[in-house]
Amino acid sequence: MRKLIWMACLAYLLTGFGHIIIGSVLEPMIHHYDLSYSDGGQLIMNQFLGFLVGVLLAPFIVKAIGRRAILLLALSLFAVSQLALFFLIPWEILLIIIPFGGAGFGMIETVLAGMIIGKLKEKKASIMVLTEVFFGVGALAIPALAAFFIASGQWNMIFMVVSLIVFTCILLWMFLRFDEYEPLFKKELVDKHAPAPIKLSYPKVTWPLIVLGSFFFFLYVGVEMTFPNYLPSILSMTSDLTPAILAISITVFWGAMTIGRFIMFFTIERIGISRLFVITVIGQLVALGLFAASPHYIVSFIVIFFAGLLMGGIFSLGLLVLNEGIPGLEDRTTSLLIAMGGLGGAFLPRLTGSLLDQYPIEVTLWTLFGFSVLMAILMLLIFGFRKRLI
Repeated sequence: MRKLIWMACLAYLLTGFGHIIIGSVLEPMIHHYDLSYSDGGQLIMNQFLGFLVGVLLAPFIVKAIGRRAILLLALSLFAVSQLALFFLIPWEILLIIIPFGGAGFGMIETVLAGMIIGKLKEKKASIMVLTEVFFGVGALAIPALAAFFIASGQWNMIFMVVSLIVFTCILLWMFLRFDEYEPLFKKELVDKHAPAPIKLSYPKVTWPLIVLGSFFFFLYVGVEMTFPNYLPSILSMTSDLTPAILAISITVFWGAMTIGRFIMFFTIERIGISRLFVITVIGQLVALGLFAASPHYIVSFIVIFFAGLLMGGIFSLGLLVLNEGIPGLEDRTTSLLIAMGGLGGAFLPRLTGSLLDQYPIEVTLWTLFGFSVLMAILMLLIFGFRKRLI
């Protein structure tokens, strides 16, 4: 069990790298290719479109080839995308290759989360929290490492370092065996004589909750990916900080998110899921509003920390709140919400890049705040419709 847990944590560490690494070096990358922020947003969008495809295809590929094979495939796709970024291949080709990397870590997250929730018999919640912590560690560590390479003038070396770690992970998944859990990684045999599974559908009374929840996750994941990825670019327009210091802003955000997840683990039983969800969503709204109105970069860094601290638990809490309102369809609901989050992670960074190119920085800042206002409204509507169902 211990080997399996640590390998899952290592895989989630890599997905944390994947979600944030482009944003960490977006400034020097844009200058190297002589591009606009809209082009940079297009690259992030393509990666998250790939992520969405990976999330949607993962259940079908698992049935066809088994968990170990899909993890090896996903890690290989991720490694290839990192090498393409390292070699600074032509931009048009990079836009085609980068979605494969996104599909890779999309499959990794979906396969491992599904296995932990659906197949492990004990400590599921603790293991999931631990993997999310490692995701956060990866997301906060990669900007610090990127800052070192930016300062040394070799910013693209960050992609080679990550690709080497991914190749190491590939070897470990190939050769490690997990004792009584080893059957989980083999292709499952289908019993042709077994009765067909019952197909469940959403009752009409739950449709408003599904629509509201889907829109909420679209906005939340979109903001979670947009805000940290564009922090260096935003701060470069509002301050005279060096590129290396700008990259550290992402580490501040993800470090706070990791701390927030630790705090959530110890307080969720005392405060309750619903109350904690309200606190985090309203807290995000206040933090993004203060960031938009921030008069100085020191204030901005303080607000960035508190934004990360409060946003750290929104994703997990949102899943719990919505699944409580629609019992019996947890797997389908969770997959749908993750997929909608993937769409938001794809499109909102692209929109933000266009805003940065075409309008003053204040427009982008207040647009992000507007998204947080919409999320607060959706949260209230979700609780209103959920109250009718439970």
